[in-house]
Amino acid sequence: MSKTLAGSIILSCVLTLPAFAAYNGPNAETLINDAKKASQAKDKSPVELTGYLVKSLGDEKYLFRDSSGEVEVEIDNVLWRDIEVNSDTKVTLKGEVDDEWQGIEIEINSLELVAE
Repeated sequence: MSKTLAGSIILSCVLTLPAFAAYNGPNAETLINDAKKASQAKDKSPVELTGYLVKSLGDEKYLFRDSSGEVEVEIDNVLWRDIEVNSDTKVTLKGEVDDEWQGIEIEINSLELVAE
């Protein structure tokens, strides 16, 4: 009885572990990591940009710049969490492309300072 119970417990633990694999073959979405590619990407494409917020455009919108170019990003006020940046502060932004009728912008889900 104890072997059956132990086996059941082990089996239930193994079956409840999260899967860490992901599809990586043809048509898998690739992570976009520069402003130029992000400004030309399709809607909902995932992005991770590292560079600088060089200008506030108002209404939670900012101009992001890296070595490839510039793209408009939208950062919700709640993401700032008392983080202060200026045009010389390197940041990493994670989010997705938002292709709206006025043009492409990047909707940011995460903002982090880059330690240099």
